[in-house]
Amino acid sequence: MLRLSLLRSPEWPDAHADQGDHDFTYSLYPHAGTWREARTIRRGYELNDRLFAVPVEKHPGAFPPEHSFVQLQPDNVVLTAVEKAEDDNALVLRFYEWAGKETDIVLHLPGTARADSETDLMEHHVADLSLRAGSVTVHTMPYEIKTMKLKLAEDQLARK
Repeated sequence: MLRLSLLRSPEWPDAHADQGDHDFTYSLYPHAGTWREARTIRRGYELNDRLFAVPVEKHPGAFPPEHSFVQLQPDNVVLTAVEKAEDDNALVLRFYEWAGKETDIVLHLPGTARADSETDLMEHHVADLSLRAGSVTVHTMPYEIKTMKLKLAEDQLARK
């Protein structure tokens, strides 16, 4: 038997909270081993946060037809945000360790990366990170959220 509750319909603090149309996506993910071994968290992100294409006018673009902007290793890390920094011309990358393992995370970054720093969630500087051959290693504790600021070549963000 399988039971799925999609709405809880509370009466307080808003008696009308769950009224209206609702869209749901759910999936069954049978697997061998534990949820960690099956990378269930990663599969959930793949289901719920899919990449989508945005049509634009044809232009030459700054990247080749196939390009990997950032890669994270090992598999017990999920990249949850890539956004422009609030107060300067940099990108903010946010990720977390989901399997409960102390890990050295290796981020492979674009060739235009100039500098890296670890920040807190408010993008305040915490520590400098050493960028070597396009990669940086970040030590992460179990379930820890990490945020880093990545500075690219001056004109790289201006083209986006």
